[in-house]
Amino acid sequence: MLRYFCSILNSQWTEAVPVKAFAKQISAARDHRLLAESLFDYLVKVLAPQGIGIFAEPTPESDSLALFSFGELTSLSSYPSTFWPWVAQFDTADGVLPMAINTCKWEHMKVLGGESFIMMLDNAPACRTYLIVQNCNAEKVNQTFDQDLDVLQLAAARWQCIRAEKNAALEIKHRDTREALYLDEIKLRELFVENMKLVHQVALELSNPESLDALYKASVEAVRDRLGFDRAIFMLLDMKKRCFSGTYGTDEAGKTNSEHHTQYDLHQLEAEYIEALSDNHTNLVIIENAPLYTEGKVVGQGWNGMLILREGDKPVGWIAMDNYIHRSPITNYQKQMLESFGSLLSQIYIRKRQEQNIRMLHSSMVELSRCDSVSEVCKSAVSFAIQHLGIDRLAVFLTDKNCSYMQGTWGTDIKGDIVDESYYRSELVERDIVAAARACPNQVAFEESVPIYHDFNIVGVGWTAMTMLTTNTGEPIAFIAADNLLTRSPLTSQLREVIRIFASSLAEVLQRTMAQEELKKLNETLEQEVSKRTQELELANEQLDIISKLDPLTRLGNRRMLSQVLEDLNCDDQGAFATQHEITFGLILVDLDHFGLYNSVYGHTEGDAALRTIGKILNAHVHSDKETFCRIGGEEFMLLMIGTNHSETKQRAESIRKCIEEAKILHCESSTSPYLTASVGYASITSDQHQFDFDLLYGKADKALYQAKDSGRNRIVSALKRKKVAVSIS
Repeated sequence: MLRYFCSILNSQWTEAVPVKAFAKQISAARDHRLLAESLFDYLVKVLAPQGIGIFAEPTPESDSLALFSFGELTSLSSYPSTFWPWVAQFDTADGVLPMAINTCKWEHMKVLGGESFIMMLDNAPACRTYLIVQNCNAEKVNQTFDQDLDVLQLAAARWQCIRAEKNAALEIKHRDTREALYLDEIKLRELFVENMKLVHQVALELSNPESLDALYKASVEAVRDRLGFDRAIFMLLDMKKRCFSGTYGTDEAGKTNSEHHTQYDLHQLEAEYIEALSDNHTNLVIIENAPLYTEGKVVGQGWNGMLILREGDKPVGWIAMDNYIHRSPITNYQKQMLESFGSLLSQIYIRKRQEQNIRMLHSSMVELSRCDSVSEVCKSAVSFAIQHLGIDRLAVFLTDKNCSYMQGTWGTDIKGDIVDESYYRSELVERDIVAAARACPNQVAFEESVPIYHDFNIVGVGWTAMTMLTTNTGEPIAFIAADNLLTRSPLTSQLREVIRIFASSLAEVLQRTMAQEELKKLNETLEQEVSKRTQELELANEQLDIISKLDPLTRLGNRRMLSQVLEDLNCDDQGAFATQHEITFGLILVDLDHFGLYNSVYGHTEGDAALRTIGKILNAHVHSDKETFCRIGGEEFMLLMIGTNHSETKQRAESIRKCIEEAKILHCESSTSPYLTASVGYASITSDQHQFDFDLLYGKADKALYQAKDSGRNRIVSALKRKKVAVSIS
């Protein structure tokens, strides 16, 4: 409620504001609030309503709250849904409309308390607005409606003008903003061009370092001195060990320091950095208001960035930087400059690292020792060889001490992709290169300009090399084969030496891993035997549990089965009983007519035979896994149905009764029929799965069953279907 009208409620007015004065007020209004105040002031005098409100047209997605209001308003939620389509057919020119003329059969006087009116203030489709006047003084309505309310159309026109004026002012503001952004964009693009020139110049200076260590240091200093960032550090990433280590960085004063002694676990990084390392499309991450570190200690707060270096899609390291010294913000064009620099630096780093692969070879083979199986060792060896040794294709073949066969493990296909070749097995191939490898164990045998094979098929021509790996006692254990199918690169003496050293390290790891696998197989055999015995015991227990839930005579479920079904129904959110909406539960109770007399006349043996026949009939009426027929008494049975409507339950009940009668089990002493019959009571209920009240449903069905017996037996009787009351959830 507007504060303006608080004083109105406590004052007495003897005459209405003249129409001309009111027209002058609304013409002078410059915003919707002042116009609403003038409107309310005028309407209070001429109609004395209990409440006045200005509302946007209600929609299912929006709240029906008043834009401006006075007095005690009845909520729009009390209006019928048919009212708004009716009022929408009118326009502003139609003026003030009495709600009494509505054609939607709404008795508004009972809801609003008295005569009420509505008028469209704004007919723009996107912002349709109504003026609602509720519960007016009847005497004043008769006095003023015909002569004093036409001026409200002027108010509506002014309301629309104010809206148009605001929209125009906003559009002008947006235009000026776009122009300013365009001018800024031009200036920043000019700066970006200069930055790109600088990036390429810096990359040229870094392109030929003496060593990788020199590249690390020069890169850090270039980011600081040439690109203008406060501090930087060059980190190397080891994804297999899930850690990263430093090379060179800058201290708190921006001076270059060695960081070779530092190593950190990958989980110590911010989550944004870890995610970016896995995202092939992200090479630069900037975190604002992040803690800033020096030698693992927090020294301040500012923005922190990670410029990721990649070899293809694989991250190999990054340069971290921050604004610790000057606290200057980073611009979008600086980010673009960094990404370009990172791409160039990645290429330089990869090329230089390839030059030093020989020195890194021994330390890299340590990774092979971390593998747990022979297969993993072979796969890791193939991966390392094609990535770091400059070899196009490589494969590892296992053999026995007599070299009687070659068993494939892992290798590369004709495209150079790593593939599982465990399917490959053959007797030792009679080829010159194989014989040369056997003649000189742990040395590299090679042939130039010869056919290159894959799975016994010739796929090209080039050089091929092979080395036989042996144990410490000289017994053969494996072969490695390599070729240059893809790049046709020459086989240099340096590469032959690399393969020889690589083969020596691989032989040592394979020998140790094979011994470990033999021990592991012995342990696994014992574990498998224990597991087998455990499974057999579990299966026996499951069978006993099933038997305990079945009636031994009829092979239907018993009361334990019923309890289990109800428990599963309450707990199961994923299995056979899982539902997403309210469902209908049906319950059918079957009671054999005069079955005690049947046992007395024919004996319990015949009675058991009759029950077995009835059991087969009832079991045939179970149509899905969601239904269960149980014997709950001597001659009483129950069928719980899930997801069936009341009509289906009725049809099933009648079918059961009819089938029992048509079985023609002789019962001459029965007063109902010469054959054994059944009385059936059924009921259904609609409920949420977890709010299902079984006792309520059973009570209804049981009552219906007794009605069937009292009505002459051999018939079905239904309980009334209970309707579920919807509960709104806020």
